[in-house]
Formats: sequence, C-alpha cells, structure tokens
Amino acid sequence: MGSFSSTLTNIPSYWPKVSFSLFVFGQILSIPCYFFVGYHILFEKSARKALHNHVIIILLFYNFLGITFDLSLTLNYDRVGYVSLFSPTLCRFWQLVDDGIWYGGVFLMMWASFERHILVFHSNFVRTPSQLFLIHYIPLIFFALYAPLLYFYLIFLYPCDEHFDSTLVLCDEMCFYATIPNWFLVYDSFVDYTIPILFIVVFSISLLLRFIRQKQRLQQAVTWRQCRKMTIQLTLVSTTYLIFDLPYVIIFLVQSCGYPDFGSNIIMPYIASLTYVPAIVLPYATLLALPGLKQKFRNLFFWKRHQRQIVPFTTHA
Repeated sequence: MGSFSSTLTNIPSYWPKVSFSLFVFGQILSIPCYFFVGYHILFEKSARKALHNHVIIILLFYNFLGITFDLSLTLNYDRVGYVSLFSPTLCRFWQLVDDGIWYGGVFLMMWASFERHILVFHSNFVRTPSQLFLIHYIPLIFFALYAPLLYFYLIFLYPCDEHFDSTLVLCDEMCFYATIPNWFLVYDSFVDYTIPILFIVVFSISLLLRFIRQKQRLQQAVTWRQCRKMTIQLTLVSTTYLIFDLPYVIIFLVQSCGYPDFGSNIIMPYIASLTYVPAIVLPYATLLALPGLKQKFRNLFFWKRHQRQIVPFTTHA
C-alpha cells in the first residue's frame, strides 16, 4: 500500500484528486459504521459469544486501525506532500499498521474463510471445551498475532541502520529490506500476502458452492438461518478481498514469472490503493449479515426523528 499520488505520466492529471476524494468520502462514511457494528457485537451477548463473530471482532479492530491511522496519514501525505508530525516513533507505528496489522487482517480473513467450513458443515468438531481450544482459539490467536509480532520485530528490534524521510510516504522504506536475506523477501511476498489471498478466494468460493449444493440437507439437519447468515457474512467480506486484492496478486505473480514490466503502468496509480477498499467496505458487509442490526439501524433513525418533533405548548384554563 502507499500514496495515491503518482509521478507516472501515463495517468490522467485528474486521477489523483478523484482517488483522494473517493477515499476521504469512503473513510468518513465507514468510521461511524465501525462504531455502530462494533458496539452491537461487543455489547450484545448472543453476538459476542457466537464463534463466527470472534474473528470478525478482531478483523474490525485491525481494519479500523488501518482506516483511522494508516489511511489518514496517507491521505494527509498526499494533501500536503510530506509527513506531518514527523518523528521516528510515528514512522515506526505507521509502518507497523501499514504492514503488520494489514497482513494480520489478511491472515484473519483466510482463517475465517476456512473456519466457516467447520462451523457450517462440521459443527460437531467444536462442541467440547478442548475442541474449542484446539480448533477455534489457538488458530485464531496464531493468525491474529503472527504478522503483527513479525513486523514488530522487523521494525522495532531488527538490527539495521534506520533512516526516516518526511518527504516520503511511510517515511521511506523499512530498513530491514537492505540487510535481511533474500529468501525472507520471497517468503514475505508469497506466504504473507499472495498465498493467503488465493486461499481466501478458494475457501470462500468453495464454501458458497458447498452451501448451495447442500442447502436442502442443511435445512433439515441444522439451524438454517444461522448457517445462511454465516455464509452470507463471509461471502460479503471476502468478496471485497477478491475484487480489490486479487488484481494486485495476479500482477505480482505474472511479474514473478519473468515479466517484470507487466502491469507496472497501473499497479501504483490504480491497483495498489485499492487494497484500502476492503477496510472501508468491511463494516457494511458485516452490518448486512448480523441479525437484528438492520432493525436497530432503522430504530436509531426513527428515534432521532422523534426527538426532533416539537411538542406544542398548551395552557390550561
């Protein structure tokens, strides 16, 4: 991810301003939805205890950090042309959120797309406390913390000569890139991003097809509405990764196969910035799938409308 502006000459002069405006608009609309959805999940006992919402809670938190911290700094950089409130500490945390937290969200989405198969079709695997611990909580903790802890080490603890530049997005490239072994760079590109995105696509599509094929059996054997909502929720969220991250992965794979110039004229001005879109769409996709939220949303607006009603003043004789 990175700046929305570009020095390339093959893009329309108006595109950076259009892209900037669209992301500001999307950010402003998504933040209240994050609060609304997060409040419902955390304070509604049934929603908070539902196994399929545990990964969604962490996903919402990670992507909220991306929207409020990473995207805000990136947009401000594009607006003024330098990093405001420049300091090494700010730069390190910006890099951590941009990479470690963002990759953490990708891994969580990959786990969610796989775990839904268990929760929908093999719910007997998570009935006992020991099964819950081994199959649900341990993978959830691992996929939530792997990337943030890895990048915390690389950014804050890895021995390298740090150099921060207020005129560059993310305050310049992370210093470990200059000295870390090349095998890790290959590992990071494929294991930390490319493979999880491909798995999200495969697991999500297979879940949807499997759900459609076994629809009649599910209606007879388990709670139909619960399975339907879990499948809809995952489909809506994973579709955003499919649409806005898969093009980046495809270009990367083609370039890795010996065509380094493939997509180079569109990846920075167009494709790279799209990786912010899933974080903007996530709360709305969650909103549409969670039970009772749409009614609460309508009640909220009706309540506000009633609050604005003027009660006529009457006098008594």
